[in-house]
Amino acid sequence: MSLRLRLLIGILVLAAAGLLTLDFVSYRALENHLSDRVDDQVRSAALALAPELREKAGIVDIGPVMPNGSGFGDRPRGSTGLMPGQGPSGGFGPGGGAGGGLPNELPPGTFAQLRTSSGKVLATAFFGYGTASLNRPDLSGDIPVSQFGQTPQIVTVGARNGSDTKFRVSAVADQEGRVTYAAVPTSDMQETLDQLLLIEAVVTAAILIALAGLAWWMIGIGLRPLERMSETAGEIAAGDLSRRVEDEDPKTETGRLGISLNAMLHQIEESVRKREESEAKMRRFLADASHELRTPLASIRGYAELYRMGAITEGPEAERAMSRIEKESARMGELVNGLLTLARMDEIPEPVRRPVDLAELAGECRDDGRAIDPSREFTLDASDDVTVSGDEDQIRQLLGNLIRNAIDHTPEGTPVEIVVASGGKSVMLEVRDHGPGINEENAEKLFERFWREGESRSRQTGGAGIGLAVVAAVAAAHGGTATAENAPDGGAIFRVELARDPDSASSQVAHTMI
Repeated sequence: MSLRLRLLIGILVLAAAGLLTLDFVSYRALENHLSDRVDDQVRSAALALAPELREKAGIVDIGPVMPNGSGFGDRPRGSTGLMPGQGPSGGFGPGGGAGGGLPNELPPGTFAQLRTSSGKVLATAFFGYGTASLNRPDLSGDIPVSQFGQTPQIVTVGARNGSDTKFRVSAVADQEGRVTYAAVPTSDMQETLDQLLLIEAVVTAAILIALAGLAWWMIGIGLRPLERMSETAGEIAAGDLSRRVEDEDPKTETGRLGISLNAMLHQIEESVRKREESEAKMRRFLADASHELRTPLASIRGYAELYRMGAITEGPEAERAMSRIEKESARMGELVNGLLTLARMDEIPEPVRRPVDLAELAGECRDDGRAIDPSREFTLDASDDVTVSGDEDQIRQLLGNLIRNAIDHTPEGTPVEIVVASGGKSVMLEVRDHGPGINEENAEKLFERFWREGESRSRQTGGAGIGLAVVAAVAAAHGGTATAENAPDGGAIFRVELARDPDSASSQVAHTMI
């Protein structure tokens, strides 16, 4: 079942339980009240009709004394036998009516009978208000008899003609042993209870129907934001990651849910975007790596086939072919080493941290630069206390790539300056040349893999575009950054900032992705 239907059923079940409980309590309360009222009428009928029954039976002896001191008897023959204030009895008997001296609280159908102790009927009276009802109580059963002056016991009996009418009956014995039976029908009480039951059923059903309609409408309004969220989720699942939930009211549950969903959707969209960028970089990386490796492999393969076919003879041609093969092999080896370094950096292995003196390491790299190009002047300016915790081989490769980049992109004889300075929690490395400088619009792209300035991607203007990418990756692995800019008086400055303790540096960034 849907949430809307489950909520509706729950509301109706609770409402029905409450209404039925209220109906039951009301019914029982009224039933007890009416039952007590009928019992009071039975007691009144026994007191009111006893003198009439005694007079009708011709009994003139002294009757029992009533609790208030007045008596039924002690009357001479010929007296009316009525209680003070009562008029003539009129006709009592089957189908008879009540005289004017009977109390008005006795309901129609009240029945009274006077019997001897042996069960002989002496007189019978019927209080019918002129009705001709034939319903009479069945007094043949075991009815408890109370002594006059005691509270009579009241029992329920059926009718003699087999109808559904019930009577409440009491039996009171006088001093001579004569028993007065008084019976009051419960038909009026039952009719009232039946009418109450009908009213309760109709009202309960009407309330439940109205409540069902109102609850269905209100639940629909409450669930409408969830339905909109469901539609939005369907659109997102179809591929529209820019969709967002409209309900963002922090005062409501659905609003808070919408805020959380929008935050989650933003994270998902960012993750998907980064994944797509990573996949694009991976595809470009593989394409560029294949492109860069294809050229030296083609050169080596071509010279090898020429040599095998005998097209290259011994002498200068063979030496030139071998020289080209050697250069292309070295270039391919350098390219493979760069790719291997980048791949290892992307794996994010557990780094090997050891104290590295950058001043000493920079001096060794300066000497390597002099060996590569003796025509240049390499200078080093190093501060004291420039030790960092890191991987010496990776940092050596970082400095070597920066020096090789300065050699490859500046004219012969251009001096190269190396600066190592302390910066508190970090150490700064700078390699400056005095060449033509860089295009500052492409300063950030210089550290991308396989990127070279110029759309022709000519190898005459530089290497394969991996050296500076290795520099950026090593700097990131050591909690630092790599930047490039032009010097005020000409040339380019490549600056790398390394954290002294990369593991605890707050500026540590994620490794560069492919």
